Amino acid sequence: MAPAQPTRIDPDWVQQAAQAHVCCRIPGMDQVRVRENLRYKLADGEALLFDIYNPVEPGPKPLSVLIHGGPIPSNLLTTPKDWGIFRSLGRLLAASGISAVTFNHRFFAPEQAPNALSDIKDLLAHVTSDSANLDIDPGRLCLWVFSGGGIFFGPLLREASDSIRCLIAYYAVLHTPFPAFSAATQIAETTGRIPPILIARAGLDMPQVNDAIDHFVQQALKKNVPLDFFNHATGQHGFDSRDDNERTREILLHTIGFVRKACIR
Repeated sequence: MAPAQPTRIDPDWVQQAAQAHVCCRIPGMDQVRVRENLRYKLADGEALLFDIYNPVEPGPKPLSVLIHGGPIPSNLLTTPKDWGIFRSLGRLLAASGISAVTFNHRFFAPEQAPNALSDIKDLLAHVTSDSANLDIDPGRLCLWVFSGGGIFFGPLLREASDSIRCLIAYYAVLHTPFPAFSAATQIAETTGRIPPILIARAGLDMPQVNDAIDHFVQQALKKNVPLDFFNHATGQHGFDSRDDNERTREILLHTIGFVRKACIR
């Protein structure tokens, strides 16, 4: 007899994320090309999937990889790549001339962070190896982490190849007691190339998150790295979908311009 499948359920906060939309719209978001439920690897007997959002115009475009946070439950009915915030952000990027990938990784518990990091690296390897089919330029990549996904910022930063044109972190956990998963520690210790970085901080976020961001910024300034920093003084954690105001749109539009400058111009 086959083992029973886990019951799939969405907690209230996931239901909200599934319905959320980025608080910024530009012309063309409804016309972008979308391919869904593409497999990038098999792990623990299950396919790990991604969606890709491409601009209407054909031809290889820069790619922004959206890296969700966690830990999250392993039995969600609506997985992160299908949350409204990432779907709408994918459309915003594609309408701005930048392809975007949303995907699922296995950050289900703190001790599973190495598995999730392996998934992220495998996703990057997959999309770059299949770049012609996906209509992307594998030499022009942006990595964008959110919330608890900030623990992956350090390893990705430290190993950034020339193809990684920029790094972005929104309300992200950028320092932990574990050096391998602390962006602040990694940026302080790295002697390699550091691409341009954009950090967005929510002023009303949890103190421990903002303290970690502040520590990272201090370490980045000591290294004199190219850094754009935004503080949304009245912003909540997840301000890009929760705070529908001009400051949110200012940060989002500047972020899009930051990616375009790093990857296109």
